[in-house]
Amino acid sequence: MIPREHGAYAELLFPIVTVLLGGRPSGSTWLLALGVIASFLANEPLLVLVGQRGTRMKREEGERAKRALLIFVMVALGAGLSGLALAPQPAQIAVVLPLLLGGTLVMLAIQGLERSLFGEALAATALSSVAIPLGLSAGLGLTASLAVALIWAVTSLLGTSVVRLTVARTKAKTDHERRMVATKRSALILVCLVVIAVGVSAPFGSRVGLWVLAAAVPVAVVVLVMAALRPTARRLRLMGWSLVAANLLSLIAVVTTLKIIQDFDAVEPTLPFPMF
Repeated sequence: MIPREHGAYAELLFPIVTVLLGGRPSGSTWLLALGVIASFLANEPLLVLVGQRGTRMKREEGERAKRALLIFVMVALGAGLSGLALAPQPAQIAVVLPLLLGGTLVMLAIQGLERSLFGEALAATALSSVAIPLGLSAGLGLTASLAVALIWAVTSLLGTSVVRLTVARTKAKTDHERRMVATKRSALILVCLVVIAVGVSAPFGSRVGLWVLAAAVPVAVVVLVMAALRPTARRLRLMGWSLVAANLLSLIAVVTTLKIIQDFDAVEPTLPFPMF
């Protein structure tokens, strides 16, 4: 009774771990994180009950799914509402975004559309958006929290895109399909170059919180190499592990940068001159 989409675990946990390690998590941060994880786990028993895992699974595991769903929903409501009550007002307002995105994603999943291109893009955005209220509750500030959410949304979308492109290239049979794959490949390469350019230039900008965007570079570089080399579907496992390694590098970079930003924010008021 746990979600089968293994990539979604990374899309959810990387933003949460980033905030917990890079910020100063309070009680509300931990409670909100627990509520988010419980909500995520409730997805699988819900899909079983609505028949998206097959009629046989619904018939044989329906009662178990009901119990699991009840437990996860109770934990999500208890931890989420408690964390929300303790959170600062900006975090309380920011919770609306992941709730709306998550609710839309659940409706897509019930209809069996979560594996569509739009569904996977929405999943990446919804799961990454939890970094905003969590970051605000952990004292990261709005700019840094938005940057963290943006990083993990972009890296998730890049990873999903290169995997889908590899599968599409393997399945392409006609010249039209091959041309479509080539066009998408060119677009993905262009997006990777833009992400790398933004990440490299971010530390030279005037907004300290946006320095975090540099952490997206490792994933963008790996995806760029994959798009250029055009591996076959038989290399999907290797691609997956390469993306995991790149995401870990991005995680280290994000957390380190957040710590630097917090130290800078603590020191800047004591400086005799403005830094920016």
